[in-house]
Amino acid sequence: MSTTLLMPGYKVCQYRLIIPLSEALQETVTNIRKALHDKYRVPFPFHLKPGLTILQCHAYEGMETKLVERIQGVAGRSAAFKVELQNFTAYPSHSIYIHVATRSPFNELVKELKVVRSLTRVPDNDPQFIKEPQLVVAQKLKPFQFTRMWMDCEHTLFTGRFTVEHMLLMKRSETNPRYELLRQFDFASAALCIKQGTLFG
Repeated sequence: MSTTLLMPGYKVCQYRLIIPLSEALQETVTNIRKALHDKYRVPFPFHLKPGLTILQCHAYEGMETKLVERIQGVAGRSAAFKVELQNFTAYPSHSIYIHVATRSPFNELVKELKVVRSLTRVPDNDPQFIKEPQLVVAQKLKPFQFTRMWMDCEHTLFTGRFTVEHMLLMKRSETNPRYELLRQFDFASAALCIKQGTLFG
């Protein structure tokens, strides 16, 4: 490994910014994932709770404080919003998703998040800003696995709705390869509602 990468602040870390589902939907989606993977004897690959990834990036660890500050700034200017989930979709022949019907709020949020681009300049690791996230049910399937699972999902109805009130920044590195929670960012309107003793309904 390069000596430069061992210097303080120069370790490269991977970050993922996630919109979490409600607890009830997390449980529902986890059960769907497990049922399909168990039925078709596919190893269960998920370590994180179900959520919508809107940013994946690499950054030098020395940039982490600024990265957190800029994401916090975006959260502080953002309003809570509703998300609608509807039925299943797929990327033949390897991945199955739950379709996210809500689009506009994600477009606006991801546009704002591009303020972190200058902090995520790591060679060969361009940041991914995901303005149309999908909720993964199964991925990296072999063609025959995909065909069987998709026959179960294609005509199955699914609906879900939840309110987005915060984002979660996850982090991992070569020395800690599993994602861990680094910071929660509450949206301005969500924080206001909690302070006033009311909730979005």
